[in-house]
Amino acid sequence: MPLIVDHDKRRAIIADIVKEMIAETGIDSVTVRAVARKAGYSSTILSHYFRDKQHLLLSAFGSVLSETPVRVQTVMEAGGDLLECITALLPITESNLRDWQAWFGFWGKVTHDPALAEERLIGIEETNKTLMMILGYAIERGELPKDIDKAFHANAIQIFLNGISAMVTTQPEAWPKVEQQRYLRNHIRAMKLQGNGAA
Repeated sequence: MPLIVDHDKRRAIIADIVKEMIAETGIDSVTVRAVARKAGYSSTILSHYFRDKQHLLLSAFGSVLSETPVRVQTVMEAGGDLLECITALLPITESNLRDWQAWFGFWGKVTHDPALAEERLIGIEETNKTLMMILGYAIERGELPKDIDKAFHANAIQIFLNGISAMVTTQPEAWPKVEQQRYLRNHIRAMKLQGNGAA
């Protein structure tokens, strides 16, 4: 009987390995040969799924983007509040931290690689959509006023997330979950006071 291979699962495993390598040793450590060795596959098997290093990076990038809304949706389905929804995007777990480290690793390459630059822009747009979804959810729950400027605050939250996550990835031990949430609570309070985004 021929061996049944779950190709989607294998691609997901490889994408996770790429993210781990970027987090641990930097984006330059990612090569088809190195990823194959870490995954326990031959380079021939890996090349069946990924053409080259850029293809590996794009796959890992896509993995980060696809996992983010799933985390938020899980919180929503459990009845989580605004704080919990945004917390799901912070580098508070090993998995989240690894994804942020990989994300920042990609940023260092975008000025030299048009394909990665395009993916970064897609990432910004997709994150914005997720944040708009969170804000809409919070409005429905009565946590935010109905007339709040969602577009303004989605951008503001994305700026906040990028900033605090940069701090965490630089010095993780100084930024436990409770500390990250302390700053997030302050941001949410300020957002409620600003309301429609007016200065």
